[in-house]
Amino acid sequence: MSPITHLSVWHAVIAGALLSISIAAPPGPVTTIMANSSMRGRMRESLLTACGAIVGDMVWLALAIIGAVAFLNQRPRVVGMLGLAGALLLLWMAWSTWRTARAGMHADGTPGSWKIGFFTVLTSPFSLAWWLANGTLLYTVWGWPGIIAFFCTGALYAAAFTYAFRWVGRKAMSAILWVAYVSVVMLAGFGLYVGWTSLRLLHV
Repeated sequence: MSPITHLSVWHAVIAGALLSISIAAPPGPVTTIMANSSMRGRMRESLLTACGAIVGDMVWLALAIIGAVAFLNQRPRVVGMLGLAGALLLLWMAWSTWRTARAGMHADGTPGSWKIGFFTVLTSPFSLAWWLANGTLLYTVWGWPGIIAFFCTGALYAAAFTYAFRWVGRKAMSAILWVAYVSVVMLAGFGLYVGWTSLRLLHV
């Protein structure tokens, strides 16, 4: 077996930053809530949602390092129950967003929050799978420079994302309603898929 290669500090920092962007860029439940909040001018809620998600990833990293993620991987039914909670959360967010869109684009929608970001990540089987596959290895190869770059880049991306969508909202207020309905479809889709995956795990 070949020994594990440790990256230099700068290579680790660059790798951590690039991986963080590649993970944060694709649309997902957290970015959907952030976009919906920031386009309505609720910058604080969007940023708190991002902070909650980042802390959730930190928890998964810590669990990966101490081996708890591998422990959970051997108990698919526990993961399935966790995933069902996450699916219900996503479906609740979809319903709340739909109700807000129906009320009009100036109505108060379901607020983003630290807890929503945190529990969305923490109850996601996909977060578990990602950190199971990558967490320990990335920590071993990158060390703390890469890990710090990973999370710092994620925080900077979240801030840029929030202010970019706020700018779009100011330029085209009618886009808020469009984003709200797209958010409903995405959140419901994620919720149903997570629920289906979790039910399969319960029958393992």
